[in-house]
Amino acid sequence: MKLLFPFAKRFIAGTDINDSSVVFQKHLDSEYAVIANLVGENAQSVQTIDTTCKDYSDLLNKFNHPDFSISVKLSSLGLDVSYEDCQTNLFKLASIAGENQQMIRLDMEDSSYTSKTIELSKSINNALPGSIGITLQANLFRTKNDLHDCLENGISIRLVKGAYRENSNIAYTEIDTIRESFIDYSSKLILDSNIKHSIATHDEILLNEIVPRKEMMNHRFEFLYGVRRDIQKNFKKNHDVGIYMPYGKEWLSYTMRRLKEFKNIKFVAENLIKEK
Repeated sequence: MKLLFPFAKRFIAGTDINDSSVVFQKHLDSEYAVIANLVGENAQSVQTIDTTCKDYSDLLNKFNHPDFSISVKLSSLGLDVSYEDCQTNLFKLASIAGENQQMIRLDMEDSSYTSKTIELSKSINNALPGSIGITLQANLFRTKNDLHDCLENGISIRLVKGAYRENSNIAYTEIDTIRESFIDYSSKLILDSNIKHSIATHDEILLNEIVPRKEMMNHRFEFLYGVRRDIQKNFKKNHDVGIYMPYGKEWLSYTMRRLKEFKNIKFVAENLIKEK
């Protein structure tokens, strides 16, 4: 399996905090915002959950910098085991972030987690305003209302197209329709001058639509580590750019899980070819 790591290394910052921190710092020094994500989800054991919380706590304290943040899957903090314990874990991380003038972001998992993720983000934001943000997926029908709800509650939003295969009863499945929704929602986000939001996509059709809007100067573009570095570098000249950087020992399962999906094989291949 070690033979696969040279490939995975392009998309994984490192296997632990020590080697990943070198990559994080390099990007901070290059004036990128860094969004670190410890790979792994659906944690069941107390030991795994506690280790994840400690890892994230250590990172927030090590990189006491407003351009450094973490992006967390609630299932990695124990949401599948105990809602209350997950809330406690999240509150502890948000407290550290708040003290450091940082913000943590909640990744959005599949639609079965959406309501609880929004509920917890609102709860933490009410207690620690500005310490937490959320991710919303343009493909879900419910996002129209969720976006309004989060904006009303003063929560920073990262907008993505949506990576999970969802039922057509609850989500758009045609790419053109998803793009229409993405543009509609992004327009609403960038008009918000009170909070910095993030537009997270490599889709050049969407980027070409959004980049010319002057209001985007108040917000951030986010890209995946290792994908279309030419776009990342070009955008950084005139915009705030964040790099989503996965790391951790579960790099193999993370990489294989994504490469098993044809659309992601196609996505990676196409964007590696395009990169100059």
